[in-house]
Amino acid sequence: MMGANKQGRTAQFFGKAALIAIAAGISATPAFAQEEAAAADTGAADDIVVTAQRRSESIQNVPISITAVTADTLKKQNVQSVEDYFALTPNVSFQSNGSRDRKDLAIRGISNQLNPYADVRQATSALYIDDFNVSAATSNPQIVDLERIEILRGPQGTYFGRNSVGGAINVSTKKPVNEFEGEIELDYSSFDTKRIQGTVNVPVIDGILALRASGQYEKSDGNIENINPIGGGNDSKFYTGRIQARFTPTDAITWDFLYNYSKETLGMRAGVPTGFVTRTWAGAYYGQPAGYVGDPDGVGFFPENDDQVNFNRPQSVGTKYDYLTSRLQWDFDIATLTAVVGHLESDVFNYGDVDGGSRDFFYEDLKLTRKSTSGEVRLQSNGKNFLDWSIGTAYGKDSGVTNQSTFNGTEITFACPGGVSCNGLEVTGLDSKSSTRYFALFGQGTLNFTDQLSFTAGVRYSWEKTSNLAETRSSEVVTGVNDRSAAFEDVSPKFTLSYKADTNWLLFATASRGFKSGGTQTSTSAFLQNEFDPETLWNYELGTKFDLFDRRVRIDITGFYMDWKDVQQTINFQFNDNGQFRSVSGIANAAAAESYGIEGSFDAKITPEWTLSGQAGYNKSKFKDYPNALINGTVLDISGRPLVNAPKWTLGAQTQYTQPIMDNLEGFGRLEWNYRSRTLSHPFGYLYADSPFWAPSYNNVNVRLGVETEKYNVTFYVENLFKEKYYANAYEKAFYSGVQVEPSYRRIGVNAGYKF
Repeated sequence: MMGANKQGRTAQFFGKAALIAIAAGISATPAFAQEEAAAADTGAADDIVVTAQRRSESIQNVPISITAVTADTLKKQNVQSVEDYFALTPNVSFQSNGSRDRKDLAIRGISNQLNPYADVRQATSALYIDDFNVSAATSNPQIVDLERIEILRGPQGTYFGRNSVGGAINVSTKKPVNEFEGEIELDYSSFDTKRIQGTVNVPVIDGILALRASGQYEKSDGNIENINPIGGGNDSKFYTGRIQARFTPTDAITWDFLYNYSKETLGMRAGVPTGFVTRTWAGAYYGQPAGYVGDPDGVGFFPENDDQVNFNRPQSVGTKYDYLTSRLQWDFDIATLTAVVGHLESDVFNYGDVDGGSRDFFYEDLKLTRKSTSGEVRLQSNGKNFLDWSIGTAYGKDSGVTNQSTFNGTEITFACPGGVSCNGLEVTGLDSKSSTRYFALFGQGTLNFTDQLSFTAGVRYSWEKTSNLAETRSSEVVTGVNDRSAAFEDVSPKFTLSYKADTNWLLFATASRGFKSGGTQTSTSAFLQNEFDPETLWNYELGTKFDLFDRRVRIDITGFYMDWKDVQQTINFQFNDNGQFRSVSGIANAAAAESYGIEGSFDAKITPEWTLSGQAGYNKSKFKDYPNALINGTVLDISGRPLVNAPKWTLGAQTQYTQPIMDNLEGFGRLEWNYRSRTLSHPFGYLYADSPFWAPSYNNVNVRLGVETEKYNVTFYVENLFKEKYYANAYEKAFYSGVQVEPSYRRIGVNAGYKF
């Protein structure tokens, strides 16, 4: 019997060793793992507790491909934004539309292909903060005083609901506690960037009521200068604050209240010109076909120019949002009742120059106001039983109002009769009001056949109704008045089989379906149907998670295949109609797409002082069948072509060495590297192969050196150490000097903090 056990342990060891070999084949650099903290007796990593299945569980026991970024990593890596924690996650990417809060996210190549300025914000990944859906307001929430960020890859429809086709981001804030504590942090970095953030926790009634407040203020001159006499650039102000109250009248009841306010204002959308002008504007400005025909306009083009623009009208770009939530948790011993309700409002605005040049051609007024109210109630069993279950319902309403106009400047004459100035004449306009109501029922059950073998089945029923009232204009002529509505419903299941080969080794297989509702067009066009259909996605994956060497090494690996149907695609272009500019904007359904690949995470505690982690993801995403794509007014067959915002490779590694200096004082050094392969960043790249719409591959290296005690910490950092020149994507409006890209830059800074 002892020999049989030994053989079994040997087989398990070699089985795990084979999986390590697979991980090594993904990347020569070990892949990212979760945050570790040394246990004094073994040097092993502490468990990370996550709530991906709406209950607290060790991340190593959750049969989901998930990355958790904990509070310590957020601090050590100076995580300030979505791109910072995405750098720690395989097969996850983002695009930026010129400011901090305008990010389009992609998980496993599945991204939002729709207009980011739609009345009701669409998404293919859900974003929840403390169980409340904030996707309608932001894709880049404040990072201050967070407990953990979980990035879940693959459809998460059962618990995260609508628009979680590609995955979900689950954010947990630090909650009020029954003691007085706080923290203040100061940061100064390149471009005269000053940041202050702080947290204070106050117990009000011992054991019953506590308050916690946190906030951040940041002001920067920005990395881009406007050389025009009007001055300015992408200077910015960002401030945010959150206050929470926790009421615990009994041991069984926890009632949380939260209010959050954030505002960002910039002097311009953060881009520099490339010289590449698309077809309509190349013809209008230069009488030439599309290409690198733009006027250098005194600043030149990226990459030689990565910090200057020349525009002749002031700009103001920004986002503001706030939300209020209430979360009640009531423990009935055998089950827990959770109820969450919240309301948010947000404003998005662009004012001023849009042609991006020193000539006075076009300017814009855009204000978009969104509102969202939602609630969820669920009942969930406690402990581990033969049957673990949860049931729930959700309801909500999202709405939005857009007022947008693009105007001719003083130098536009070619669009007006007699060659006179068209100054102040509206070129295109949109006034619209949209809403979406939704309702859902969901449930999930797990049969624990043995301590090792479990089967989970979940299902979500969704109903949505969208409505839109809109007027579109071109050259002050009404081109469409729409009053439409449509309803959609869906049933999305999820099935998972998991097996614990031993205490530290989990294997799982999942099949799940994701759903994103359809809608109605906001404009009338012969190019587009009145409605667009929902998109659906089936995801199939095999994964494993395990620990080795007394939990000093943690590994997870997942392979996946995703079948995406009726992909919703933005149609947006302008054309010259006998001297008058017309705009076509709407949504069409591509036929089908697929995404498949493998992703892995690795975390090693080499010695008590030295840790090593990293991540590797390979993702092949493409249209299977799309013979009639409408790209900038041209019909193309893009079957077999890659999807937008879907890099084939995402790689990274992080290492940290900590060394005691004297009693209660430690020094540390941290090195971070990440890589993203060449990426199609905009559908126009299908038509313009050699253009900025293909973002180049890049490597990025950060280094941090610091000292810390239990109360104090000081860190010196250099981000983008080697000043790599890259960008995530290009965007276009009516740019005289070509489409613009948001350039990378090197940041050098120092951060100091104090805990009390």
